Amino acid sequence: PYDRSYILYNMGLIYSSNAEFEKALEYYLQAIKLNRRLPQALNNIAVLFHYQATKANEQKNLEQARVLFKRAAQYWKKAISLAPNNYIEAQNWLKTN
Repeated sequence: PYDRSYILYNMGLIYSSNAEFEKALEYYLQAIKLNRRLPQALNNIAVLFHYQATKANEQKNLEQARVLFKRAAQYWKKAISLAPNNYIEAQNWLKTN
């Protein structure tokens, strides 16, 4: 299952690089279902939620933005707990939000 989790993670990267964020999210979530110790997938999920939250905030959809920022924070916390020396920008963002 670990090998498959990395394949799914890489599929998420491909979709994300093509700006197909919903599809990327699906693959990242499948990857962490198989391998809960995949901080890079958790981080990328957080990045996608943060991006969506920022867009919602810009459109003055403040409640949706709040929910999405909260989800981003949850995934970043999980990623950081697995890789405490990584994701410094996320750690700083968590401290200020």
